[in-house]
Amino acid sequence: MTAATASTEALWGVGTFVGPDAKVQPWEISNAEIGRDMGAATRVLEHFGVGPGNRVMLCSMLTEAGQFWPFVVGVLMSGAQISFTDATESDGARVALFTRLLDYRLVLGVNDAILDGLDERGVAYDVAFGRIGVVAARPGAYERLEAAGLAPYRLVVCGPVVAIGRGAGEPATYDASEWELTARNGQVHVTSKQPRATEFRDTPTVIRGTVDGDRILPEAVKP
Repeated sequence: MTAATASTEALWGVGTFVGPDAKVQPWEISNAEIGRDMGAATRVLEHFGVGPGNRVMLCSMLTEAGQFWPFVVGVLMSGAQISFTDATESDGARVALFTRLLDYRLVLGVNDAILDGLDERGVAYDVAFGRIGVVAARPGAYERLEAAGLAPYRLVVCGPVVAIGRGAGEPATYDASEWELTARNGQVHVTSKQPRATEFRDTPTVIRGTVDGDRILPEAVKP
């Protein structure tokens, strides 16, 4: 089933998520749910020890604001500093500059495009990320960093859901109070468990993998 608008409540905004066959779909988001997601993101950041004096880098696109804005607010509320980069090949240069000049406790959202940008500029992955406490990478980028001898954490954007591993090499964990993920024939589906402006009812996503409770293990992508 697809996502369906279920409420006339004033909206916080409209995001997008990627469905099967890489089709981009709109996603209406209410003020109440973005507030709950901010709380969940803050708890994730606390797990990683983010606080005053730390720095966090967020690698995402504006089209992913619905998924990543809660982390922006969570970082600011923690008292940490935040750096923004687009999750694009051209912004590989910005990532390399930031990580050369600044110390980061956490980098969220590294993807293949950013690593392609590092490759184009001849920046080794261990040079770019070796000093960072936690690098949370998306499928594809995760395997490339691991093959380079690093110990990345998994980050998976499953439709509207952001799942992040709590330890290097572990499956990614999502907020089970808000969402239920299931895998059918290898494809991950999303169901919303709390009231949302857009209800997700067994909605298929572009992600393939397995689900065990509140943990998802995406299919490995060959480096």
